[in-house]
Amino acid sequence: MIFQRTENAWYFINKGLESMNYDQYKKAIPKFNKAISLEPHNHVALLHKGRSLYKIEDCQNALQCFNTILKSDPKNLDALLNQGLTFKKMGKFPQAIVSFKKLLEIDSQNSDALISLGLCFSKLGKNEDALKFIDDALSINPKNSSALYNKSLILGRLSQNSDSLSFLNQAIKEDSNQSARLFEKGQELTKQKKHKKAIGYYTRALEIDNKNIKALVAKGWTLDYAGFSNKDVIHFYDEAIKIDPKYSDAWFNKGLLLDRTRLHKKAIECFDKILSYDPQNVRALYCKGASHTALKQFGKGRFCCEVALSIEPKNIFALCTMVWCLQHSKKYDEALKFCDTALEINPNYVYALSYKGKLLFLQKKFSESLKYYEKALKIEPDNQTAIFHKFKVEAELENEKKESLVKKFMKF
Repeated sequence: MIFQRTENAWYFINKGLESMNYDQYKKAIPKFNKAISLEPHNHVALLHKGRSLYKIEDCQNALQCFNTILKSDPKNLDALLNQGLTFKKMGKFPQAIVSFKKLLEIDSQNSDALISLGLCFSKLGKNEDALKFIDDALSINPKNSSALYNKSLILGRLSQNSDSLSFLNQAIKEDSNQSARLFEKGQELTKQKKHKKAIGYYTRALEIDNKNIKALVAKGWTLDYAGFSNKDVIHFYDEAIKIDPKYSDAWFNKGLLLDRTRLHKKAIECFDKILSYDPQNVRALYCKGASHTALKQFGKGRFCCEVALSIEPKNIFALCTMVWCLQHSKKYDEALKFCDTALEINPNYVYALSYKGKLLFLQKKFSESLKYYEKALKIEPDNQTAIFHKFKVEAELENEKKESLVKKFMKF
């Protein structure tokens, strides 16, 4: 059945799906409700409202959504599957079996239904029958990790421990491989700045393997980019750290987020964690230096940068952090030397070009300052920092001209 789709309804559906991508199921539900108020029979809105309710354990209301769809479309595969899954979650296994069997009458190759049907039979103590359905799913895809996991579970219930362990190991291997593939796809999308799509792949990677620390950190970073709260973002970094307390990417991202939100002391704690097991980690050293500088602990900030540069003298980020530290302690000449070293390594490094412009501005060398901002903007025309400071320099040069004219006029 085809229903008329209004732009407004689909606007709210897309907003709801976006919330679901970020695991915000409670926030998604009002958006689907709005779509349903505009289009009461929109199956997509009803389906995803039901799925969101299922995720927050509101099974009774979830069932109402799936039942509403099935009244007008009894062969809707998604509604049948989700109806069955909801009955299963509620412990109503006979009703769940009816839903899954109806689905399999329409699509006999539906692996999700076969696996779920097997689990329901197992819950009713019919493990031999359950294995037949799981084996049917594995005949469709021998690498189906869900089928492998559940075959392991059912074999364990039958006290076939050796076979159970073998299937469990196969499932773990397949989960890890599939999760890694989804993470890599998410990374590709992140590089293309397609962050909304990327978050979907990271979420799926974690649904398959919730110990995929790379996906946990990547999801945290993407949520941070999307403007979510510190609490929402740091949760993912902390989960990665629980799995691997020495996973530096998680500590780095947590520290950088805390530093950016002016929680500099907590940021230093993160960088110190890295340095406790990797004392020569250059990035941790100069990031710690930046946090100390933000706290106006200039001596400590400089010391951290010096240690970083003693390990990697040509590390351009350590050099520029030193520039930042020295500029804030008003040691402009010394800062310029480190800035020049950075530009010797990379003459087109916009941050260093722009910072040299700033240092020259602070020394009231406005004409020289302008040259460096112009160089920076030639490479990166949309650099807002350089644009802003270039205007400031031009205003000072204009003031100098006016003052010069006034002085000439005063002589007459």
